[in-house]
Amino acid sequence: MLQVVRSLLKKVWLAYMSRRDRRKRAALGIGSGPLPIELWGGAVNQKGHLVIGGEDTVSVVQRYGTPLYLVDHARLIGDFGDFVDCFRRRYPQVEVDYSYKTNPLPGVLQALHEAGAGAEVISPFELWLALRLGVPPSKITFNGPAKTEAGLETAIRAGIRLINIDSKGEIPIMQGLARKYNRIQQVGIRVTTSVGWSSQFGLSIQSGAAREAFEDALASENLDACALHIHLGTGIKEPKTYGKAIEEVLEFAEALREDLGARFRYLDFGGGFGVPTVKSYSPSDLRLIANGYRPTVVDTTAAPPLDAYATVIADLMDRYWRGKSDRPTLLFEPGRAVTSSSQLLLLSVLAIKKSQNGHFNVILDGGLNVAQPASFESHETFPASRMRDEPSGIMNLCGPLCHPADVLAWKKNMPLLEPGDVIAIMDAGAYLVSNQMHFSNPKAAAVMVRDGTAKLIRERESFEGVVRLDSPIVNLD
Repeated sequence: MLQVVRSLLKKVWLAYMSRRDRRKRAALGIGSGPLPIELWGGAVNQKGHLVIGGEDTVSVVQRYGTPLYLVDHARLIGDFGDFVDCFRRRYPQVEVDYSYKTNPLPGVLQALHEAGAGAEVISPFELWLALRLGVPPSKITFNGPAKTEAGLETAIRAGIRLINIDSKGEIPIMQGLARKYNRIQQVGIRVTTSVGWSSQFGLSIQSGAAREAFEDALASENLDACALHIHLGTGIKEPKTYGKAIEEVLEFAEALREDLGARFRYLDFGGGFGVPTVKSYSPSDLRLIANGYRPTVVDTTAAPPLDAYATVIADLMDRYWRGKSDRPTLLFEPGRAVTSSSQLLLLSVLAIKKSQNGHFNVILDGGLNVAQPASFESHETFPASRMRDEPSGIMNLCGPLCHPADVLAWKKNMPLLEPGDVIAIMDAGAYLVSNQMHFSNPKAAAVMVRDGTAKLIRERESFEGVVRLDSPIVNLD
């Protein structure tokens, strides 16, 4: 009897969620279709092909193959400029360091640096890359919970702008290295508040660990303790979360000013700002998927504009620093908010299989090996080669990996596809490249579209390239 009741309750819940999703889609004006391609600056040409940055994506695929990341340069620089301008209008002393971990394509990074972005790095590799790309040390911030002594030595020898301390053990190491190179190294303390990430990150304000670390840094003669740092998470769509955390940081800074005479040159408020067209799968979405339903629609109206975040932060700075002559520079380290929407992933259809329930499983030449975040968040998809064709079936978009979880999108209403068609996975500019894995396949190529022309910015990895660091049984040469 209990099992029957549970089964009935599940059916009722699934039906309710499905109806609610249909109502939301109707309110957004999309019905069973995708979000408008205009949200990404896209268009459709006379051939019925998806156009990004003035380039026919199908033509780009014919030249460069798939899987292929495609970057829209104009959208990239526009999104970066919008971010900077939004915050500087409300608080002029703002610097923006792009989060290297979000999208480590050197071509993307170089374009952002040319537009004025600094670099936020979290590893010796990323630090090396920033210096190799010619980023001035005065525009580099080094974060992360796992800084090696070698990485710290590179940073201090180069004289980078700021190192944010994540644990007390970093302090004596940096003090010794700064003395070795006869430098005064600017440092901050990464603090945790009552909201946002904590766990293995940073030092708690509430427990007193953050104050203890700041006092130790302040007492180190070769370190200049001049900053506080927070990073709350990723894909955050609630300005009040930032408001709560930043208010706690500003109260902490005020106490350090009064008690220790601290002077803050920087307040580093990290990144984590969400975008309207991506959402993490909720427990409800996962239950819907597990029971053969599509996940709920991405509600683009649920993400506040950047102005909302900027207003909250600027108002707090005005409240706590009003009338003071030593107003600090605000550092931001956006990733997703700058690069997510300017990049997409193009894949080719290899096969189509009709399932017992009448739906289709579409096999693509790229899956979670090139789009790992699709396992936990929703990305819009388009039939790039059939944008004008009417939907004719419900399709799961599956990757090539021999694993049942290799699905990029569930229950998409699409035209009847054929082998050779091109699928576009949107918002590929945040964490797709950095989470690539081989899993029996080489890594993907990347192109950047600029002024209507596509240019290769990363070559496709060869089979030899996959194993070139291994000790081969045979001579691959």
